[in-house]
Amino acid sequence: MNIDVSLTIRELRDERERAGVTALLTDVLESEGLSREVFITLGEVGESLFVRADSDYPVIFSRFYLWSEDFEQKLTRRVTALVPHARVDFDWGYPDED
Repeated sequence: MNIDVSLTIRELRDERERAGVTALLTDVLESEGLSREVFITLGEVGESLFVRADSDYPVIFSRFYLWSEDFEQKLTRRVTALVPHARVDFDWGYPDED
């Protein structure tokens, strides 16, 4: 299945939180075999900082429906353990269905 990967970790309050979340996300993407497929960007909206991971092109997944639920839960737990007030938003794209 082809998936456009996009997720955002929001509500970060300072550079220390953003650096920690960026390091965590980098580690997770590497352990999941996505580090060559997905890039990380940093940004801010008002006073809130965020970290985003996106793919430039669809990533091929086998059994995505099983993997994604586990991935979302694990990443959300790890992020909120590091930064309890952070919010993780997943925005998977399904280009084969468009």
